[in-house]
Amino acid sequence: MLRLAFALIGALAVLGIAAGAAYLGRGWILGHIPAGVLYPVLGGAFGFRVERNVMIPMRDGILLATDLFYPTRGAPPFPTILVRLPYNKDFFEAARHTAISFARKGYVVAIQDMRGKFHSQGEFPAPRGDAADGSDTVDWLARQPWSNRRVGTFGCSTPGETQMLLARERNPHHTALIASAAGGALGFAGGRQGLGVFEGGIFNLANGFIWFVQSGGKTPDAQLHQKVNIAEAVRGLPVVELVRRFRSDPTDFEDYVSRPPEDRFWRELGNISNSDRFSTPALIINTWHDQTVGDTLALADLVKRNWDSGPSRAIQHVIIAPGLHCDLWGAAKTGRVGDLPVGAAAAQPYDAWFAAWFDYWLRGEADRKLDLPPYRFYVLGEDRWADSNEWPPHRVTFKRWYLGGASGANSASGGGTLNRDAPEGTVRFDEFRYDPDHPVPTRGGPIFSTGNPDHRPGPVDQRDVESRNDVLVYTSAPLREGLRMAGPLSAELYASSSARDTDFVVKLVDVRPDGTALNIQEGALRMRYRDGLTDSRLMQSGKIYRARIDVRAIAYYLPPGHQLRLQVSSSNFPRLERNLNTDENNF
Repeated sequence: MLRLAFALIGALAVLGIAAGAAYLGRGWILGHIPAGVLYPVLGGAFGFRVERNVMIPMRDGILLATDLFYPTRGAPPFPTILVRLPYNKDFFEAARHTAISFARKGYVVAIQDMRGKFHSQGEFPAPRGDAADGSDTVDWLARQPWSNRRVGTFGCSTPGETQMLLARERNPHHTALIASAAGGALGFAGGRQGLGVFEGGIFNLANGFIWFVQSGGKTPDAQLHQKVNIAEAVRGLPVVELVRRFRSDPTDFEDYVSRPPEDRFWRELGNISNSDRFSTPALIINTWHDQTVGDTLALADLVKRNWDSGPSRAIQHVIIAPGLHCDLWGAAKTGRVGDLPVGAAAAQPYDAWFAAWFDYWLRGEADRKLDLPPYRFYVLGEDRWADSNEWPPHRVTFKRWYLGGASGANSASGGGTLNRDAPEGTVRFDEFRYDPDHPVPTRGGPIFSTGNPDHRPGPVDQRDVESRNDVLVYTSAPLREGLRMAGPLSAELYASSSARDTDFVVKLVDVRPDGTALNIQEGALRMRYRDGLTDSRLMQSGKIYRARIDVRAIAYYLPPGHQLRLQVSSSNFPRLERNLNTDENNF
């Protein structure tokens, strides 16, 4: 049974190339030219100077390395934009672009290596400690003689999460934020296990391994200095040893994969909880094929509910765009996300929105107030944006679709059906054999990389996995009328297993008239957490259990003639860690 929501750049100076033109061709340039060469060239062209590795003191005496970009045009006081990151401020292209873009507009921009990273002292912190570092940094910036005492924050992924953690400190100088793909800041609020690398109690192996092996080191003196064959590495067992095979310095990877959701470790990390309160105006952004889109929407709802002066006064706009992780522009540039075409409407003036947001809140320019609704989201398959005052949109009607069919649903060649009406008479069951040594391979979805170039993120053709007998496939009749979805998705399975623990993975799929099957959205659940993430219970062989699976959220349109499909399997590897089905510690 399926529940859907309906309704809706230093070689430049040597070569004599103009700095401005080179900047417009950023990418490899901003990510590879040393800062000592790059910044003087661009600063002279765009009107800023850089003071590198300013050591800002934290309350415990630890010093955090920060590059300060000062405008050389205009007069102080200046507003400040802060970007904090664990990815090396000297080379991280996104942070460099942010600094150059806003410094040329008259902002002081601070780019900071987080505690325990690169030029900064200390040990990479848990979220609670990071919030204190963020607040101390904001206070230091606001005290400077050039400051107008208003500090905004900016960034995507971890640099987005740091902003949301800082926001709950309610620092009076933290005046506005723009956080993208920041759902990982959410802890267990609302019954979810956010953290950015879990899904229904299952570790997001490919994304999680890549992050920890490349960026998870806790001390600045031990960074990764070797290449890793990711595709080969993620197949290794035991999982708990995967990162330590490539780096000997401490990371949190072992704790993440070995500690169950009920372990107090997770609460002590200090991610955002139900009791946190907020007061910083927030522009919250994500894309439909980011792994944290569901958590982002839940986080936005929590911020609104826990707003200091009440939910109705919450100052927050949420934008959900077509695209992949931290990529707002790619879909419009390429005309597609994965294999799904997108049209001209996908392009939006994000840079203009960001500038206006900070001009209004940090400079007090009243005429720059953004005219955005509380929620603006792109409808995939229809090439249009929709606005709403709430999520899910108030005009949705929740509908149920039912699994059925007169014969086995194994593979797309089977007889599984997806129906608007509940089946009548005797209810038939479908079964499959799951082998952890031959798991269903990842096809599309919310992945950064698996190390395998054939594993592309986003919506991609599912037909090869749907030819497997360990994938149940349920397909509707061709739609007579268009089907528009906008809201949260969930699947409800009634299942038994010969194993005492296993996983169930579901994908919602758009089947086109030519047979192409594109994944719309997906979700998964480890069955020991069927009654809640902090209530672990193994199964009894043969007993039927209800499993409710969060399938994130989506806004999507299927035209007439398309078919709606649901896949059910027990694996999606290496996006998700395999359940070894031993009922022991899977790590």
